[in-house]
Amino acid sequence: AGRLGALVVAGTRVTVAVDSSETIDVAATAGIREVLVDVDVGMPRCGCDPADAGRLADEARNAGLTVRGVMGYEGHLQHVVNADERRSRTARAMDVLTAAHAEVGGDVVSGGGTGTWDCNEVVTELQAGSFVLMDGDYAQLGLPFAEGLVVLTTAVSVRPGRHVALDGGLKALAMDSGGPQLVDDQGGAAEVLFCSDEHTTVAGGSWTVGDRVGLRPAHIDPTIAKHATLHLVHDVTAGGDAEVLESWPVDLRDW
Repeated sequence: AGRLGALVVAGTRVTVAVDSSETIDVAATAGIREVLVDVDVGMPRCGCDPADAGRLADEARNAGLTVRGVMGYEGHLQHVVNADERRSRTARAMDVLTAAHAEVGGDVVSGGGTGTWDCNEVVTELQAGSFVLMDGDYAQLGLPFAEGLVVLTTAVSVRPGRHVALDGGLKALAMDSGGPQLVDDQGGAAEVLFCSDEHTTVAGGSWTVGDRVGLRPAHIDPTIAKHATLHLVHDVTAGGDAEVLESWPVDLRDW
C-alpha cells in the first residue's frame, strides 16, 4: 500500500479495491484517495458479502476516501466453455453486483474479463487483459482473438522415431490450466507428452538437436511471470528465425 501511496503523491491517479474495514484503513493510512468496493459475485476469492457493500462504502467515505463505485470479478466464469451457459451465469453474477452498486453509489462498475467481454452488459470498466496475447485455455472458447505468445525452446535431446526433449519445462511454463501446445505439430505427427522441471517431452516429429521449437502456454499470466523479458516479433511462428523488433522487460515481476 505504501508503494501505491507514493504513486499518488507523485501525481498518479490510483484506485484500489477494498472489501473490509481493514483494507479501508490500510488504503486511507497509505494516502490512497479513491477506492472501489469489491463485491463477491460468486468467485470465492476477494470481495465482501454483497449485503455489506453499502456499509463499507459509508465507512470508506467517513475515512476520507472517495468511493468511485463497485468491482465484482466473475473470474469463475471466464473459462466456461458453453457460451450460453457463460452468458446466463454472468448475467446472474452481475445482478448481484448491480444490487450492491445501488447501495454503494459512484460512477464505476468494474468487472468482466477476456472470457466474458462480449456477454457482460453491466460493467462500465471491463477488466479484460489476457485477450492481448491469449493462451491455450482461452483459445478453446472460440473468441475472436489470436494467440500471440510463444515460449521458444531448443531441442536438446532426440531419440529418432521416439521422442524429443525440449529445454523448457515447468520452470518456464505455467501448468495450472494444462500443458503447452506445439506451435507446429508437423501436421499432427508430434504431440506434447509431458513437462518436467527443465524439459518438455514431445512424441514424434522430425526435429534434430539444436532446432528451435515453439510452445504455446495454457495460462499466459503466470507463464509471463516466469520470464524477465518479452521479445516482440512480427511472426511468432517463425521460431529462431523471427526478427526481434523490440524487447520489453517484465518489470512488475517482484510486486
